[in-house]
Amino acid sequence: MSTLKKAIWFRSDLRTLDNEALYLACQSKSAPEAIFLVCEDTWQRHHWAPVKQDFLWRTLEVLNEKLSALGIKLHIKNAGRFSNAGGALREFCKEHSIDKLYFNAEYALDEKNRDRAVTAVLENDGVEVSQHHGNLLIKPGMVKNQQGEYYKKFTPFNKRWRAVLAKEMDVTPLKPNSFPNVNAEPLPNISLKTEDSSHYSAGEDAALSKLGQFVGHSVETYKSGRDRPDQRHTSELSAYLAVGAISPVTAARALQRFSPEFPYGLPEGPDTWLTELAWREFYQHLMDFEPRLSKGESFQRETDSIQWRDDDEGFKAWCEGKTGYPIVDAGMRQLKETGWMHNRLRMITANFLVKDLLIDWRKGEAFFMQHLIDGSFPANNGGWQWSASVGTDAVPYFRVFNPVKQSEKFDPQGTYIRNWVKELESVPDKHIHWPHEWLSKNQQNEYCPPIVEHKAARERFLATFKQVKHG
Repeated sequence: MSTLKKAIWFRSDLRTLDNEALYLACQSKSAPEAIFLVCEDTWQRHHWAPVKQDFLWRTLEVLNEKLSALGIKLHIKNAGRFSNAGGALREFCKEHSIDKLYFNAEYALDEKNRDRAVTAVLENDGVEVSQHHGNLLIKPGMVKNQQGEYYKKFTPFNKRWRAVLAKEMDVTPLKPNSFPNVNAEPLPNISLKTEDSSHYSAGEDAALSKLGQFVGHSVETYKSGRDRPDQRHTSELSAYLAVGAISPVTAARALQRFSPEFPYGLPEGPDTWLTELAWREFYQHLMDFEPRLSKGESFQRETDSIQWRDDDEGFKAWCEGKTGYPIVDAGMRQLKETGWMHNRLRMITANFLVKDLLIDWRKGEAFFMQHLIDGSFPANNGGWQWSASVGTDAVPYFRVFNPVKQSEKFDPQGTYIRNWVKELESVPDKHIHWPHEWLSKNQQNEYCPPIVEHKAARERFLATFKQVKHG
C-alpha cells in the first residue's frame, strides 16, 4: 500500500460504484480527499440547462453522504470557469498535502484543454496526475479499423466495439475501499441558476433502482416499444448517465444475465439497448478524435456552406411548441415542461427545424442543451448532426421526415399529443395528427395554424442541400 496522499477530482462521474478513478484513489492506507469544482460561468457558456444544474447539485448532495459513509470528505470549490481549475486545484493540493490527483477523462475540447492545463500546473508543483477512462466501457483509441484509424460510421464501430468489449470488460464491480466514517457536512451555499428537478430522484441508488426496474421488467420489450412516446419502454437513465450517477459499465453488466456469450447472443431487447450504449460511446470517441466537432463545425465539411434561413418567428414557434404540427408541438412542450423529451421526438422535432424550416441545426442544438436535464454535449451534438444530415452516419439528406406520418406511426391514438397539447384534447383519433379541418368545422380555434406547408418545405430543403452536395 502506498503512503502517497491522494485525492479524487469528481466531474461527470458522481458515483462510488464502477468509478475507476475513485477506486484507484482508495488503494491506500489513508482515505483520499475528494473535490468537485463548480464552474457555473463555463456551464452557462456550454448551455447547461438550469434543471440539469439543479439535478447535478442534488446528485452531489447524495454523493456527499455516500462518500462520508466511506470515510471520504468531499470539498466543493467555486472556480467560476474551467480556466480557473488549475489554480483552484493547486491551492487544494497544497492545503491538503496531496501528492497524487486522480480523475476520469472527458472528451470535448474545452474539457480536454482544462485537463491539460491542470496537469501542467500540478506536475509543475510535483503533484502526480492520473487520468482514467471510467465514464466509458471502452476508451478512445481501442476501437480502430484495420488501417489503425477511428471509425467514421457507426455500424462497423459497433461491430468492432463489441469485439473489444468481449475481451476487455471486467465482470467484477469496482467498489472503493472504506475508511473510518467522517461526518457529512452540508454542501456550501453556492448560488446556481437552477430550476426544480425534484421530479427525478437524485443519486446513485436512484439510478441503480431504475436500472434494476428496467432490466427486470422492460428491457425485453425495448426494441418493439422504444419508439412509442405514448408508452414507457425506455430506461429513463439518460440524466443519470449525463452526470455520472451510474456508469455505462454497471448498465452493461446488468445485461450479462441474458447471455453467457455477452456481448453476443442477447435477445433483441437487451441487444438493442446495448447498441444505444454503443451510440453513446461512438459520439464520445468522435469528440476525442475530431476537436472541430466541439467548435460548431459539421462532420461533413461541405455542409458548413449551407445557406440557412433567418427566421426568428419560425424558430420562436418551434421553441414554444406552436408550429401547428401536433407531434412536433407535443415534443417541444414536453421538453420545456419536464426537461426531457422522448428520443423519437428528439428526431422528429430536430428534423422539422432543419428540413421544414431550414433553420441552422446549431440553434436547435443549443436550445436542447438549454432545457435538457440529460444534456450531454457529445450525444446532443451527434444527434443533431445526424438529424440534420450533416454528421457521421447522417440520415441521407433526401430522407425528410413527414411529421404527420411519424405521428400516425408512433402515436397512433394521439395519446402523447393530447397529453402535451391540451387544445387538442377533444379531437377524435381520426383527426388528431392533422386536426385543422376538424377544428375549423367545430369552430375551435385555440390551436395554432401550421407555420409551413410540409411538401413545399421539403422541396426547398432538397434544392438547398443538392447545391452543397452536388455543387
